[in-house]
Amino acid sequence: MARALILTILVAAALLLAPQRTLAQNALTAPRLAVSQVGGTVENVTVETYGVTTVAVVKHYLALHKGSRLDQASVDRDFDNLVRLGGFKTRLIIEPGDSPHDASLHWIVMAKWLKPTEHPFYADQPLSAPIQGVGFILTAPALDSKGTNISGYTQLSRRANLARVLFTVPTHVNAASGRDSQVIVDAFGGKGVFRASQPLAINIYSWTAGAEAVYLTRGGDGTELEFGVRQQHSTTAQSSGIVAPSLYDTFDAPARNTVLEAGLTHPCLISPTKWHPPFCTLQYRLEALDGIGAFGSTSEYQVYIGDVAQYTAIGESTLALHVNAARSGGVLPESFLVCATLRGYPKSFCGTDAESLTAEFRIGDAPAHALRFVVFTETGASRVRGGDQSFAPPAFQWHPDSGIGVIYRLVRVDLAYGQQGGRLTFELVGQTY
Repeated sequence: MARALILTILVAAALLLAPQRTLAQNALTAPRLAVSQVGGTVENVTVETYGVTTVAVVKHYLALHKGSRLDQASVDRDFDNLVRLGGFKTRLIIEPGDSPHDASLHWIVMAKWLKPTEHPFYADQPLSAPIQGVGFILTAPALDSKGTNISGYTQLSRRANLARVLFTVPTHVNAASGRDSQVIVDAFGGKGVFRASQPLAINIYSWTAGAEAVYLTRGGDGTELEFGVRQQHSTTAQSSGIVAPSLYDTFDAPARNTVLEAGLTHPCLISPTKWHPPFCTLQYRLEALDGIGAFGSTSEYQVYIGDVAQYTAIGESTLALHVNAARSGGVLPESFLVCATLRGYPKSFCGTDAESLTAEFRIGDAPAHALRFVVFTETGASRVRGGDQSFAPPAFQWHPDSGIGVIYRLVRVDLAYGQQGGRLTFELVGQTY
């Protein structure tokens, strides 16, 4: 019995230490090095590409080269660079080398020319227009070895539609630190809508078009810093009926604005079905917009936005807290009203300032079950600076609701009860937070 046990241990150890051909099982994680390969040497690095990228572009994101020392952290970093910074669908095959301690790395990388837009927090690029909904991204082949490209995307939702054509120039990639930067020049157009309850219960549509230049610097953990400037033109199909010194009426005359923007964002780089510890604990977005009133602008204004979601594990369940606040100053174009959107009300609550707070308990969501249940409560409010009408008060008016939700895979159904009764909503997971 003892001999059999010793023999089993020796065979297991030999299998563990022997060089093996390993590969990633999915596009989210890098494969594991064999114990014997840790501390060894990279004998060779090869790249196989598909779609609209090239070997030269991919190599910008790789810090491990022939002769580099092998360790798991370096393999993980290069894998994350390709997936998170490059946005590639990535697979890695680790081949045993001539020496038991060495290995060759073979990267298989795909950049799709057409793919659906994602729905997680702040997934839209650039960050100046983080709307929800469904759409697609169309990307042309790389124009040079840095990955310069032309792309376009559209995003459709209940409250906003957006289309952009972008020219993206990667300016720097630091593969060792897992950071990159890029300059984006784009032209955009979009339609927005909000529901006015008074003086008439109507949908008020607005249209915006313009161009912008944005500088983005990103880390492998998803943290992104943005600086930009844009020139935009906006108009509204009809007046909201709100009269206040803090609003510029874009129905009577279109608004023209030159806007400076700065933003800091940290998303969870994982499917929204796994927005819980240990995969995701915190997401946030902080952004400031300054309509500087120059170059023919019709008004001067500022908008400050803060959006934070915190996830706390309670056994196999998750307590999620979400806070959103938007404040403005100056004379805000009516087509850029900020809003609080709640599931228990058919319309958003819009004004020059808005905020909302949600607490949600996701029952047993840590295991990978297709069917999950949620209970939530939330409240939101808006105000109009200088307003004196009952439907546009100068002080915040709060609107609470509570409800239950059912999630099946990526589809979510919520039943919420507020001050105006019950309401059933359908959405994709991740469109709220």
